[in-house]
Amino acid sequence: MYPYPPMYGYPYYQPPPPMNGMAIAAMILGIVGVFSPIGVLGLIFGMVAKRQIRERGERGDGFAVTGIVLGWIAVASIVFWALYIILIFTATGFVVNEITDYEPDSWPTDDATDFALLLL
Repeated sequence: MYPYPPMYGYPYYQPPPPMNGMAIAAMILGIVGVFSPIGVLGLIFGMVAKRQIRERGERGDGFAVTGIVLGWIAVASIVFWALYIILIFTATGFVVNEITDYEPDSWPTDDATDFALLLL
């Protein structure tokens, strides 16, 4: 840029290194998908961005870490909701099984007092 070094009192301007695009994408995907499967992409992009930043000397380490953390939160929420749905379907299956096994003639008697004693 300059054909000669800058004069005394004028510091040489060193431009900052470029920002890593994968780190920005990791942060955006992590924020958008914090409670959805899209957040897993933030985790993957964040890990790739960390490696690229280390190799190329670029900026964006904080963005990559944010994508990784939010990606792990997305993975945890996916696991939580999957277990919750399995629990709900299992509990519903037990209830439906109990309802279908019910036989109205299996009561010991039709007397109202015996029924009231059963409720106590």
